[in-house]
Amino acid sequence: MEPVIELVRGYIETNYDYPKTIKVLSDDIAAAAKEILEGLKGEGLEEMRVANDINLKMAPLTPDHHFYIDQGANAHVRLVLIAIGKKLVAQGVLDAPDDVIFLHYNELREFMGDPTAMDARALVAKARAAREKAYSFRPRDWIGTVTQSQLDFPYLNLWGFPDKFNRKAGTIAGQFTGLGGSPGVVEGVARVVLREDQFDEVRGGDILVCQMTNPAWVVLFTKIVGLVTDAGGTVSHPAVLSREFGIPAVVGTSVATQQVGNGDRIRLNGTTGVVEILEKAAKPPKSDLFGV
Repeated sequence: MEPVIELVRGYIETNYDYPKTIKVLSDDIAAAAKEILEGLKGEGLEEMRVANDINLKMAPLTPDHHFYIDQGANAHVRLVLIAIGKKLVAQGVLDAPDDVIFLHYNELREFMGDPTAMDARALVAKARAAREKAYSFRPRDWIGTVTQSQLDFPYLNLWGFPDKFNRKAGTIAGQFTGLGGSPGVVEGVARVVLREDQFDEVRGGDILVCQMTNPAWVVLFTKIVGLVTDAGGTVSHPAVLSREFGIPAVVGTSVATQQVGNGDRIRLNGTTGVVEILEKAAKPPKSDLFGV
């Protein structure tokens, strides 16, 4: 319940006017839908009208699909797995309910039938270590042969292609470029967040720097004054939500969470897509690192 309470608190503290915001967005969509048809005639007009009607049905105002389609099945399966995990913990054969999630399907089936059949704790420890190691991997934006038809695939615009593919590497120290996701310029303290359990570290007035957002991250948008992401394009979740909340955003930088540190002072331009590191955060004394 804590994230929900925090979200409601943020809306109240910022005087967020939901009906007014939704009306502005709805009017903007209606105006854009009309504008996109202007100047077209005949077959071209009809093709665009049909395409736009489909687009409006597939891109509603709310991101509820993420819960009902993308994560709905995962959430229900997790409830079952955690229930199984609690019983195995009660039997003294596992240390935590979510340990079961690190077991393969057939491993879990066998383990449930006979907890003495395997060393489940060792399997869980190995899987956890592999997951932690995976966090250190930084895959390239694109691997393989690129064709124009691949770059033109509509879904890829959610991830910033083809713009990200054609972007030149930065040459100015302390500066990198992404895609302008929401217009405006803002300067402030960067807060790098990689996981949901770091949400409490975000303070009012921070600029959020992360890999990507999803609807669970909405709770932070009532606090932050700007956003920079590794992934995403101009129609991705972080860009759309930033425009809804009226905060500048640069998305699809690929390198933000690597180059920006917690507490760095940065400036972002949500129109040009440029992010500047103005001042690196002072590192704490060595003794503080060890709690001495």
